[in-house]
Amino acid sequence: MKNLTRITYMGLVALALTSASCKKALDEDPRYSINSKTAFETESTANLALAGCYGYMTTYNAYGQGVPEIMVGGSGLGWAQTNGQDQDMFASLNVPATNGTVSMIWSGWYKVIGECNYFISSLEQSQLGTAYKKQAIAEAKFLRALCYFNLANVFGGVPLRLEPTTSASIAKGRATRQEVYAQVEKDWLEAAENLATKEQLGAAAAGKATKYAAFAYLAKLYWMLGSQENVSTSPYWAKAKQMGDRVIEQGNYALAPKFGSLFANSVSNSPESIFQLNFSSVSTYVGNRGNWLFAPSNTTTGISWGRVKVSKAFYDQFRGTYPDDPRLKLSIAATYVQSKTNNFRMFSYPYLSGPGGVNATAIDSVRYAALADPTNPKVDEISPAMKAAYVDRNGDHQGWPYFIKAMDVNSTAQNSNKHAMIFRYADFLLLMAEVENELNNNAKAREYMNLVLTRARNSGTTPSVYPKNLTAAVPQNELRTLIFNERLFELAGEYEMYVDVRRRGVDYLKLVVDRHNNHHLTKAFVASAAASNNNTPFRERMLPNSPELLRKNLLLPIPQNELNTNEGLSADQQNYGY
Repeated sequence: MKNLTRITYMGLVALALTSASCKKALDEDPRYSINSKTAFETESTANLALAGCYGYMTTYNAYGQGVPEIMVGGSGLGWAQTNGQDQDMFASLNVPATNGTVSMIWSGWYKVIGECNYFISSLEQSQLGTAYKKQAIAEAKFLRALCYFNLANVFGGVPLRLEPTTSASIAKGRATRQEVYAQVEKDWLEAAENLATKEQLGAAAAGKATKYAAFAYLAKLYWMLGSQENVSTSPYWAKAKQMGDRVIEQGNYALAPKFGSLFANSVSNSPESIFQLNFSSVSTYVGNRGNWLFAPSNTTTGISWGRVKVSKAFYDQFRGTYPDDPRLKLSIAATYVQSKTNNFRMFSYPYLSGPGGVNATAIDSVRYAALADPTNPKVDEISPAMKAAYVDRNGDHQGWPYFIKAMDVNSTAQNSNKHAMIFRYADFLLLMAEVENELNNNAKAREYMNLVLTRARNSGTTPSVYPKNLTAAVPQNELRTLIFNERLFELAGEYEMYVDVRRRGVDYLKLVVDRHNNHHLTKAFVASAAASNNNTPFRERMLPNSPELLRKNLLLPIPQNELNTNEGLSADQQNYGY
């Protein structure tokens, strides 16, 4: 893995862009600093170009910052300061087309697409061997498909570019969402046919596209299409099962024994990793800013801001559903140590701290075992001190816990030492559980879900009671909701949150929004702030829940700078409601 990481960043340094007639063409029209003939004369130099395709996935515009920031913060399950900044906009589900983070991920994914298109075209014209060309082109198509899959999931129909882009061909209108998905399917099918397995690649497999990763993504594509049709009669469920069964039978993946091991620094060759990206903490071109985004301030050697936190409604749903689930403390921090300020222990919701200090303790908390509904505390069920801190407080306070899977106590400046599993086996098993449920295979659906639940229970120092296995048949509608919630808990703070909440149209989005808006303490805070004219940046918010605004929030807006610079797009092609 370290070798691939080193090559990736060498590639990014070596592959420089030359000037073009406009910035848009510059961004999407790669030109290598050595001419194309030289770049593709040998496998070693071609590998530098391929490393660039992977490397651009790890830039701050893509998975290095923009993707996790908006996929978590804009999911409806996160909180950000109410200060009018980008994070406030997507946490409030009120994203304008000018939002900078939206523009980041659009340009980040299209940058990878541009690199892959140029790589594929140049390699096809080269004199390199057939076997090498098949494998390398398959890797580029795998990455291109992943970027278009992401774009279609969060923007809908987008410009479909499959050839190197020049200033003369930069204008491109929107393909339909289904046309984009069809290209994703084509690329992943071709990739699956030609990619080597991880066993064939050996140590070189870490961080690279492999055959059964492509089959797993095909299963995810068909699961997504079945979810969007939102009926059990969709033919996509059977297609997802066909691809998924191949992965289960031949892919040689497994759950890691302990949940927490997935989020250690520099994880390599985990049996759970279907596809991951490897990051450097020293590059000035790329890096994993997850710690910078999510970790509490002053808790790591690097910089951390906790820009995106956990909503009280989601924390209470998780804790109230599974009281002693080890994943809760491994995913969300309600207490932490500020290593940069004398190792003071700090507390956030649902705790109330006493005098600050190294040995500080919580003097009060939400008492979940005594609640009528452990997933939704009422104001009269908490103490006056808790009410003063978390309902009536005016000003800066630790009112929200933190997503901590990306936290790296040994981070360097803005970059952490963590690699990122973009697709892992627990995600895959839960989507396969949903596929089997839609196909009326209740026992098989519970079997897959129970694998994830069992690992969760055994991820602490001693086995926990929760989450309990499903031991009896569950009605299809009920199991569908259980799987949806289980995905939120298992993948809390990961890249799936935004899309998971929206993949069945307004149904799941409304469920999440209503949970948030009906959370008693959140509602009480909003009412108290209005009554006291509290306008500080540390407030709760209600999320939009009208039919029109729910529909609007199924997709992000096409970035305004894309509409301004792409002559193939007009203002009337913007997504609904923007």
